Amino acid sequence: MWQRAQTIYLALVIISMCLTLALPFAIYPMESGDVSFNLFGLSPKSDSVSVWFPYYIIIALIVGLALFGITQFKNRKRQLNLGKINYLLILGMVVMLFFDTTRIADGLSMSEESIKFQFGLYMPVIAFAFTFLANRRIKKDEELVKSVERLR
Repeated sequence: MWQRAQTIYLALVIISMCLTLALPFAIYPMESGDVSFNLFGLSPKSDSVSVWFPYYIIIALIVGLALFGITQFKNRKRQLNLGKINYLLILGMVVMLFFDTTRIADGLSMSEESIKFQFGLYMPVIAFAFTFLANRRIKKDEELVKSVERLR
């Protein structure tokens, strides 16, 4: 199970999404100090704008599906479907992150050019790439098993 490449890729999805929990998404420089946009909203809290999308729930779903996908190594079709669901969840999260970063900048009366994007914003994109690589390897395994069955 652990020697398969898709298991390693799914483990990297889990690691990158766990890093998203700890890293900020963006920093907004203000005269009174920097405002940080992280997983749980803005810090320090701002009265003019708030974050309404529950990113921690989406991250928990993505990590849970990747963990469940690792355990489904005997059922490649289910593993592939879990990867497709993860695609949609990660894509939805990335889209909402980019919408939220620009909406927060508008709420703080800032230009979009002054936003300092942080590494936490790119971790879901990296997880998306690892999910893609894992699904490619799952498909290769499925094709290998089908070719061996044809030879019998």
